[in-house]
Amino acid sequence: MSPTIRDVAAAAGVSITTVSHVLSGQGRISEETRQRVAMAAAELGYQASVHAQQLVTRRSRTLAIQLANSVDASSACALVPNSDYFLEVLNGAAEAASKRSYALLLTPMDADLDRLNAFAVDGAILVDPRGDEPFFATGWCQDRPLVTVGRPMAAPCPVPVVVDNDLVAAAGQMLDHLAGNGYERPSMITTDTARSYAADLVAGYTGWMEARGLEPVVVEIDEPPTTEGTAEALGRLLDRRVCPDAVFTTSENLALGVLHEARRRRLAVPGELGICSAVDSGSLQLVSPRVTGMFVHPREVGGRAATALMDLVEGKASGGEPRRIEVPVRLNARESTAR
Repeated sequence: MSPTIRDVAAAAGVSITTVSHVLSGQGRISEETRQRVAMAAAELGYQASVHAQQLVTRRSRTLAIQLANSVDASSACALVPNSDYFLEVLNGAAEAASKRSYALLLTPMDADLDRLNAFAVDGAILVDPRGDEPFFATGWCQDRPLVTVGRPMAAPCPVPVVVDNDLVAAAGQMLDHLAGNGYERPSMITTDTARSYAADLVAGYTGWMEARGLEPVVVEIDEPPTTEGTAEALGRLLDRRVCPDAVFTTSENLALGVLHEARRRRLAVPGELGICSAVDSGSLQLVSPRVTGMFVHPREVGGRAATALMDLVEGKASGGEPRRIEVPVRLNARESTAR
């Protein structure tokens, strides 16, 4: 027979109510008692019923996650942008949620929040929001915990926890790498700077250039980026009187688009044009030359966002002063910038 909550209580020398409180995160229980109950449950192989925990805690143990970055509207079924980054954020969030017996519900951009309420969702994670998403507009964030990956730049209410990378510093690190390899006129191609990740990268690039007496050259294109849009952006840069010798992009898809257009124009990469991306992915290693990218640890980002949200739901963290969780970055230098 499977062990019961009564067996755990007997093994730990406490009441059934105490075991219930420890397993559901409720009540005022000393740390010593919590550890004793947890050890007894582990030794007996006891697993609490998720349904029972829902009844006790009055929580659904369901989290919503929305990838707020734009997806091609012509692809009606697309919930995830074509990017390793977003897939890994989802993987990290799902893994962390599963470890604590939570379900993760992926919601589309046009999700009907009234219908979402039918799932009694405990909280939500928004990835790369602007601040004008329905989760903010409906006042939803005042009623339930909300965690964002990247800060919303125009949110009507404060977000308790923001998980992010220091992308201003990351831009400086990438530009130091370019300068060290002899590139003197780096330019930038970006998408929507109403999203914090792009705004921070542009700010880092602009600050680095101005600190060295150089003119920042930034081209912003619509999102989601297209092959045509990227080609037009590179053309604008190359048509300048003093054209760049390197292009720093804010995403891997932009970098691949620049590489494609550089080949079409018969530009030697990295000899005539260096190319690098602020986001690394496997796709950057499947082309020739392989493209330099910044690894931002997306799986860790997703996992820490989900963990922070579950802590808020369970009252293990304060929802008072907004908190920032910073995940480090790593530069992966490859042939596209190896002059």
